[in-house]
Amino acid sequence: MGYTGYAAIVIGSKNLLMKIYEISPSGGIRVLDSICHEYELGKEAYGTGTVSFTQIEEICDVLNDYLVHMKEYDIREYRCYATSAIRNARNQLSVLNQIKIRTGITVQMLANSELRFLMYKSIQMSELDFDHIIQKNTAILDIGSGSVQVSLFDKQALYVTQNLDIGTSKVREILETVEDNALDYISVMEEYIQYEIDMFKRGYLKDKDIKNVVAIGDEIKNLKRIVPELNLSFTMNYEEICYIFKKIKKASYQDLALRYGLSIEDARMTLPSVMIYKKFCELSKADTVYICATNLCDGSVVDYALKTGNLTIAHDFYQDIIASVKYIGKRYRFNKTHAEYVNALACEIFDRTVKFHGLNKRDRLVLEISSFLHDIGKYVNMNDPGKNGYQLIISTEIMGISHKEREEVANVVLYNTEFLPETDHLDNPFLREEYLRIAKLSAILRLANALDRGHKQKYQNRSIRRKGKELIITVESDQDITLEISLFDKKAKYFSEILGVKPVLRQKRVF
Repeated sequence: MGYTGYAAIVIGSKNLLMKIYEISPSGGIRVLDSICHEYELGKEAYGTGTVSFTQIEEICDVLNDYLVHMKEYDIREYRCYATSAIRNARNQLSVLNQIKIRTGITVQMLANSELRFLMYKSIQMSELDFDHIIQKNTAILDIGSGSVQVSLFDKQALYVTQNLDIGTSKVREILETVEDNALDYISVMEEYIQYEIDMFKRGYLKDKDIKNVVAIGDEIKNLKRIVPELNLSFTMNYEEICYIFKKIKKASYQDLALRYGLSIEDARMTLPSVMIYKKFCELSKADTVYICATNLCDGSVVDYALKTGNLTIAHDFYQDIIASVKYIGKRYRFNKTHAEYVNALACEIFDRTVKFHGLNKRDRLVLEISSFLHDIGKYVNMNDPGKNGYQLIISTEIMGISHKEREEVANVVLYNTEFLPETDHLDNPFLREEYLRIAKLSAILRLANALDRGHKQKYQNRSIRRKGKELIITVESDQDITLEISLFDKKAKYFSEILGVKPVLRQKRVF
């Protein structure tokens, strides 16, 4: 059996990294080469809000060199990503355009939720038994330059992921501002970090005790170089983190770089990252911190290998997305039984009408998420669930999906109860572009929702089959389904107009 070559490139805040991999069904994933170019993109971008022409030239020169390396390995499949430094720059579009023109490389601008999901997938490249670790309450702590992502598992189920505004670059920037003006600037920074983590704890941890922390990202690997005397391998505890903190808290980053062979930028971020680990362990009372020195490149190759069928793993990442969506629904007091029932109906209708709607697996995921969240707007106001649901979804990060997909979910939920405007009256550019997709998904959700209008799950059995241009839905029930029939007929008309197939509801009496 042959192998597939693959390269992943990340235009990060501190460096421009490329890793080249070999993927084979028998051997799994193997790193063939890793090249890293150090720079200070994040310091410039976070400080000025833009990426300079000089910095763009440097990025393009490095990328062209990377293309040469890829040819040497005969790499034909690759992905190139940009992180928060470019994502948050005011001249983002110009930067991406210049890279495309000068190198031919299309850079993927990941939403934070997508980036963190890839980082989460990167754990599969480590030697950790992740599925065993998350049998106890576990937090994944991904410390980046711009933010910290925390994902929480309760008995193997992902139930929340949240972004904290305390990335290492941000902490370092504030640290350098206060260290000349405060007698105990370390305490000032600890207070700042503690406030953010404490807010997260009160909102999401509450009375849950975290037993394990899985620390991922580039920052964690630098700590092992600073304390060779601890002989850190795959785990460390709170006492060891405190030891590291005491060792480096008074050292300059120039001294850290010189003594431990770190780049200047890595050295600058060491103290902020240790402070974040220390405070999180204090407030969560975690027993063990697992060291997982993987990065976004590793997550990219796992994602690619899974999508192409070159790799199979036991862990179901799709269900992680669904589990986190259910937690969002729980936060806004959704009717779980009704939501799961509507989701099952919507997915079955989707699968039976593929020939007519022509949508793909990602569209099905959007439908699933919309099904679970279609009623959360009632948490704000019972009389306007669509508009309120839209606002809640737009304001909530959903792990594993893009900004565009989140906006699709919000619109499907909105038009589950609202009339979709005629195309001639659209003033929303996004809605104009995605009109047909949103129309089809909302039509399916409307029909599924109508079948459980009374939220009582009245059918003992059901079957959905397509016959010609009719979608025949047969239900068995010993209850009065007059309410469902009346609403079904109203929604069926819109469904027919959008998908070109007529839904027909038939009841089998059960005595």
